[in-house]
Amino acid sequence: MGDGRGSPPVQPPPRIPASDAGAARGRKRSADGAARRRTIMRLVLSAAMVLGLLAVFVLLPRWQVRSQTTSSDHVEKENAAPQPLAPTARLAAPTASVAGSDALPQQRPSPTPRPTAPSRPSTPDNRSAATDDSYVAAVSEGLAAADHHQWAVARTAFERAARLRPGTPEVADGLRRVEAGERLQTIADGLRRAHELEREEAWHDAADMYSSVLTIDPQSAEGLAGKRRSAMRAALDEKLEFHLANPNRLTTPAVQEDAVEALDAARAMTPGGPRLAAQITRLETLLELATTPVEVVLESDEMTAVSVYRVGRLGTFARRELRLAPGTYTVVGTRDGFRDVRLQLVVDPATPPSPLLVRCTERL
Repeated sequence: MGDGRGSPPVQPPPRIPASDAGAARGRKRSADGAARRRTIMRLVLSAAMVLGLLAVFVLLPRWQVRSQTTSSDHVEKENAAPQPLAPTARLAAPTASVAGSDALPQQRPSPTPRPTAPSRPSTPDNRSAATDDSYVAAVSEGLAAADHHQWAVARTAFERAARLRPGTPEVADGLRRVEAGERLQTIADGLRRAHELEREEAWHDAADMYSSVLTIDPQSAEGLAGKRRSAMRAALDEKLEFHLANPNRLTTPAVQEDAVEALDAARAMTPGGPRLAAQITRLETLLELATTPVEVVLESDEMTAVSVYRVGRLGTFARRELRLAPGTYTVVGTRDGFRDVRLQLVVDPATPPSPLLVRCTERL
C-alpha cells in the first residue's frame, strides 16, 4: 500500500470529440451576441427617453408661445408654427430566449408630469401691439370728437396719443385742428355773448367783449363793426345817465343844449330798446321842467332898486311877480346911503319858492 502498488493507475482526461468542441464554441458566440443586442436596445431606449423629454419640456412650450402670438393692426408678422413633433413611441425591450440565461426584462421610461400651458408672456411684440391699439383708439377718439366740435375731448385724446407715440404727423395735425377749432369757437362764443349784451343794452360790457374778440382776431369784420357800434351807444348811454342824475344843471343854457343834442341822437338810434326809451322819456320830462317858467314873487320897500341877474333891472316896487325858468338867480338891491344887499333865488320846478323880500336897511 505504502509504495502505491495497490492504487489504481492515474487515467488521463478523456478526449473530447471534435464535434462536441464546436458545439460549445457556438453556444458561447450565441451568448455574446445576445449580450450585445441587449446593450444596443438599452442605448436605443435611453436615446428615445431623452428625445421625448426634450420634446415635452423644450420644443412644446416654444411652439405654444409662438402659436399664441398675435400680430399688430399696422405691422403684420408671419410666424411659421413648427410642426408638432410626433409622439415618441414607447420602446419595449424584446425578450430573447438564450439557452442557459434568463429573459431580458422590459424597460419602460419613467412617467413624467404633463406641462401646463404657459401664460402669454409680455414680449416686446405684445407690448408693441397693445401700444398700437391704444394709439389707434386715441386718434380715432380725437378725430370723432373734433368732427362734433368737442374740442376739449379731442385735445385730451390727441395728447394721450402723443404720449404713446411722440412726434407722429397725424397727432400734430389733430392738435393743430383742435387749436384752430378752439380759436374759432372762442371767437364765435365772444360774438354771441356780445350780441346778447347789446340786446340787454349793456353797451360798456358789449364793447369790452368785442375788444376781447379782436385780441384773438384783429381782422374780424363783425368784431370791428360791433365795437364801433357798442362804443358809440355806450358814450350816448353815459351822457344820458349824466343828465338824468343832475337835473339841476339842466337850467343852464349850455347844459340844456347838450341834453337836447343827446335826446336827438337817442331818438335816431335803431334798434332802440326799453332802457333807451325810458332814458328818452325821463330826460324829455326833465328838460320840459327845466325850461318851463315858474311864477315867483319879489317884495320890497319901494325905495330899494331891485335887479335880477340874467333877467334885468326891475326898479323899485312893493311887490313884483315874475315868471322865471327853473334855476338859481342872484337878486341885488341898491339904495343911496345904504349898503347894497345881495340875495340868491332858487327856482325849483317841483317846489315854487316863497316870496323873496329885497330891501336895503343898513346905513353907510
